[in-house]
Amino acid sequence: MNQRTACAWLERFAMGCWLGMSAMAGDAQTDGAKSLGKSKDLFELSPAELAQLEITPINVLGSHMHLRGQWMAGYRFMYTDMRGNLDGTRSVSVSDVLQNYPVAHTRMTMEMHMLEVMFAPSDKLTFMAMGDYKHNLMDHQMRTGETFTTRSEGFGDVSLMALYNVFGNVREPGHRLVLNGGISLPSGSINERFQGRRLEYSMQLGSGTVDLIPGVTYLGQAADWAWGAQALFTVRLGENDNHYRMGDGYRLSAWGNYRVTEWFGPSLRLDWRDWDNVHGADPEFNPATNPAFDGQKQRGRQLDLLMGLNFYVPHGVLKGNRLSIEGGMPVYQSLAGPNLKTDWLITVGWSYTFN
Repeated sequence: MNQRTACAWLERFAMGCWLGMSAMAGDAQTDGAKSLGKSKDLFELSPAELAQLEITPINVLGSHMHLRGQWMAGYRFMYTDMRGNLDGTRSVSVSDVLQNYPVAHTRMTMEMHMLEVMFAPSDKLTFMAMGDYKHNLMDHQMRTGETFTTRSEGFGDVSLMALYNVFGNVREPGHRLVLNGGISLPSGSINERFQGRRLEYSMQLGSGTVDLIPGVTYLGQAADWAWGAQALFTVRLGENDNHYRMGDGYRLSAWGNYRVTEWFGPSLRLDWRDWDNVHGADPEFNPATNPAFDGQKQRGRQLDLLMGLNFYVPHGVLKGNRLSIEGGMPVYQSLAGPNLKTDWLITVGWSYTFN
C-alpha cells in the first residue's frame, strides 16, 4: 500500500464514516425525539452526558475513564509503513548500508489487531485489559542484488492497566488528572524464525520480559473543546530467555479536539517517543551481518503529527458506539542506525460502551 493509495483509501473511509454516522446519529435523534418529544443538541445534554462525550484520540492508551458500572469493548487496527534508512537524522541509501553490511533492509510493514476491554467499579477507578495479534513483513536486499522477505505473525504481549482519577469529576466537564498503572506480560514469542534463523529484535512479537507501564494523564474539557496531555513510561524488568531485554522508553502526547456536533469531532495530536538500546544480546545474532542484529543500534527518537476523525453516538438505540481514525507521519526522527525509518502510520478503531 503506497501513500497515494493510502490517502485515497482514507478519503473513502472518512466519507463513509461521515455518511454512516450521520445516518446513525439521525436515527438515534429520531428515536430520542420519539421518547423525549424532541432531539437533544449539545446545549440540552446533562453534565454527565457532556462529560462522556469527551472524544480523545483513539491511539492514546488509557486516556479516558468510565462511569461506575460501565463496560467498554473495543477493536483497533494499526498499520505502520517503514521505508528507507536513517543514521541519526541523515538519510542513508541502500548502497551505503551495503558498503558496511552484507544485508540491508529496504522496507518493513507492521499490522496489529488489538482487542480491549474496560470496566469501571467506581467513578474513580477503571480497569483495562488488552491483547493483540501482529503481522510483520520485512524486505531485504543483499550485496549480490538478491532480495528476500521475512515474516512474523502471532499473538503479542498482554497488557493490564488501572486508571485512577485523582482530581476532578468524571461526570462533569472540567479539569481532571488520572494516574496510569499497567503491566505487560510476556505472552508474545521472541523465537520467530526464517529458514531456521532467528529474526531481528524488531520482528519478534513480544519483549520476553515483564514490563511496567506507569504514567499520568491530564484531561481538560470546556463546552465543545477538549484537550489533554499524557506521559507514559515503559520499564522492562529482568532479562528474557534469549539473554537480553529491550530498551526502556517513554512517550509524551499532547492533543486537542473540537466537537463539531454531538456525534463528530476532529482531533490533532503530537506524539513524542524515545526508546533505548537493547541491553544484552541474543547469542544467535551477528551484528556484523545486519544492523538490526546490533543491540547498540536500536535507540531512537521520533515526533509524529497525527490527525483524527472521531464519531460517537450519544443517545438512541445505538448509544455508546464510537468509530475513530487517526493517521499521520513523523516530523522528526533520529535513529541509531542505519535503521528503517517510519514513513506513515494509521489507526482505525471501534468501541462500544454499555452498562
